[in-house]
Amino acid sequence: MKLLKKVMYGMSFLLAGCQAEELFEDGAVAPGDGNVTFTVSAPEAMPESRAVLGENSNSALGGVTNVNTEEYDLRYQLAVYRVENGDYVEAVSPQMKIVDKYEPVTYSLRLTPNRNYQVVVWADFVREGETEDLHYNTSDFRNIHVPELPDKYILNDESKDAYFTTVPVSVEEDAVTEDLVLKRPFAKVRVITTDWGYESLEMPDNFKVTYYGCKRFVNLDPVLGVSSYDDLDDTGLSGFTATIDKAEKDYAQGYDASEGNRTVIVDYLMTDLEEQTPIHIKLEALDGETLIAAHDLSTDIPIQRNWLTTIIGNVLTTDAEFNITIDEGFENEWTVGELWWKSSGTTPKEPAYDEATKTYKVYTKEEFMWLPDHIDEMRTNAGGNFTLSIENDIDMSGVNWKPIYPGGSAREYTVEGNGHTLRNFTIDGEFGAIYEYSALGGLIKRKYNAYTGIWGKFDGLMKDITFENISINGLANDEVHTDVDGNPIDHSKEYAYFAGVVGYTGGNQWSMSSKFENVHVKHMHIQSSASSQNLGGLVGWVGSGGGGVGNRSVSFKNCTATDIHLRGYQAGGLVGQILGDRGAQFENCSTEDIYIRYHSISQSSGFIGNIGDGGLTISFYAAIEINNCTPATHVEYIRDSTGEKLDYTPQSPYYGHKNDGDVVTITPAETTEP
Repeated sequence: MKLLKKVMYGMSFLLAGCQAEELFEDGAVAPGDGNVTFTVSAPEAMPESRAVLGENSNSALGGVTNVNTEEYDLRYQLAVYRVENGDYVEAVSPQMKIVDKYEPVTYSLRLTPNRNYQVVVWADFVREGETEDLHYNTSDFRNIHVPELPDKYILNDESKDAYFTTVPVSVEEDAVTEDLVLKRPFAKVRVITTDWGYESLEMPDNFKVTYYGCKRFVNLDPVLGVSSYDDLDDTGLSGFTATIDKAEKDYAQGYDASEGNRTVIVDYLMTDLEEQTPIHIKLEALDGETLIAAHDLSTDIPIQRNWLTTIIGNVLTTDAEFNITIDEGFENEWTVGELWWKSSGTTPKEPAYDEATKTYKVYTKEEFMWLPDHIDEMRTNAGGNFTLSIENDIDMSGVNWKPIYPGGSAREYTVEGNGHTLRNFTIDGEFGAIYEYSALGGLIKRKYNAYTGIWGKFDGLMKDITFENISINGLANDEVHTDVDGNPIDHSKEYAYFAGVVGYTGGNQWSMSSKFENVHVKHMHIQSSASSQNLGGLVGWVGSGGGGVGNRSVSFKNCTATDIHLRGYQAGGLVGQILGDRGAQFENCSTEDIYIRYHSISQSSGFIGNIGDGGLTISFYAAIEINNCTPATHVEYIRDSTGEKLDYTPQSPYYGHKNDGDVVTITPAETTEP
């Protein structure tokens, strides 16, 4: 007996066969009559029912999740080519199978033993009950192509998603088992506006997209897996339009779960092999024929086969800045935070100061921008502790953010959020706080970018505030990512302390007060270099701690982290690392939808990454308390180089790793029986 098993992304293939005693003609036969059998099935994680506008819809996912199965079927086509002197001769013509509810299908084939073949599978969507091509012309299986544009070009249609694979098969005497991945020949591009409903302005109902000054891939030879392309000049291809329902969002999950966010453009672009390709886009938002906003994304925006490229920013206002997030969940995850458009041109402005209450009141983006360069001055002016009061929701688009970084530890103050939201932060490493490493009595000194977040370092009390839409760029391996002069940007020394809100809190001081109450972070991407550690959704590294049981000097109460994407180790959805020889407590905190990427996952979890031994004697009083907290149930651990999900299990759902001497007491959250 021979067995050849193929497990594919989105679909799995099982190839099995019995050795024939004599040669016969290759071809498709009745089930059970062949010597080779392919069983094609949908992924186990796919639910049987799904619909656009449904509660599970998410623009970060593809057609198998978002396509309405009452309107579309999934069509598989399998062909076999015999390899002869470097050429591919069709041995089995494309065999079509169509499924409605994504049940497995089986191909039974006869293939001649002791020959080499190339097996090709293409899967796409067709209209319910039909077999004809919908979006792609497959009449020539060596030249699957997009019909002439723009007449048949469609935006905002998830049924444009498709999948393929090409794999060599040797039908020999011995059993063979191997795995491979089925990938899209496309990059998915989506545009998300973060100012939907802003100040009651009229919202658009249609969009116009122009691709220009880039490659336009037009066909795919699935046998070789290669595409050909046309070069678009600066005039480009225009006239691609998309309409939306102003009254109802097309997606429910991910970014669209937030009130001000909305996916407005979705497109699938054919790409070439595995290399990054830059595109340029002109985008117009219209209400009827009235232009609301127009943007020219002239900076290189990278796309890549089977990647998700997210353009996010204030689409509906002018002079906006977008963060470009490339996610392969899908398969690979990259974050490019850059001034894709020109800066908003805002100038920092000193906020008003109330000397009687020692309170700075911040109402605007300009006033919040003033903080990084004046935080020590503010504390000196107040004679010590002061209050920073956030008086409005603030949108930070158009600002290349510089982390707030006081000159030392133990400089405590209070951030009073008053229930407001700060959103749309871009941090690209240019202003990352500097961490100085010293060894051998100072003979060796090195400086690295570290302590990266909205705050590079924070001590004191932070309360009643939400942070939303944060992109931190440390894209060490992005081939497209260059500075304004076209030179590659080096992020290879970004080593530690990354977080959406606070990179580093406390220090080696037991009495340090580091308290976070009702602080929330959501929709955050951290793309750090390959050696980065201590990454967290809310805080990267916690070193302070002390106080008695139930009254710790470092505490997290009623804090949440949702939709957090991290690249590095010692990574946690809420906190990256906390010292185990310090007293600390977590109460009523929760995380959900956490994605952690690294070449080898370790000391990471969806809640706390690593509980590190600070080297001191551990006592009961130094225990870390976790009370009534809910760690993420949806956590994905991903091999960074390939995008495959890793079979990693943390020591506890609450932490990735702790040493035997570290004391952690956990009182789980109460659950209600259904």
